[in-house]
Amino acid sequence: MAISITRAVTFFSAAATGLLLAPNDVVLAKSGKQYEVQEYKFKKPMHGYDGQAAGGYYCSYVRIPDRKCKIVSGQEVCKTKGWILRQECR
Repeated sequence: MAISITRAVTFFSAAATGLLLAPNDVVLAKSGKQYEVQEYKFKKPMHGYDGQAAGGYYCSYVRIPDRKCKIVSGQEVCKTKGWILRQECR
């Protein structure tokens, strides 16, 4: 059950990201700015942020759990081993 929810969330996140990135590429090409993505790993969750950054970029920081899953007695058991803070700037 947990794996199907994880797959659904991953699929919809990827689909939403694809929809958001496609139109922005045209705008970014006109402005000469690059779309940048960086990921940082932490043991504990960090706060996210959305807003203007230096150089006229708009940045968003998203917390993503780093889960490790295994099958125990026919059941999937997932544990959060850390957190990923994804920085996206446009």
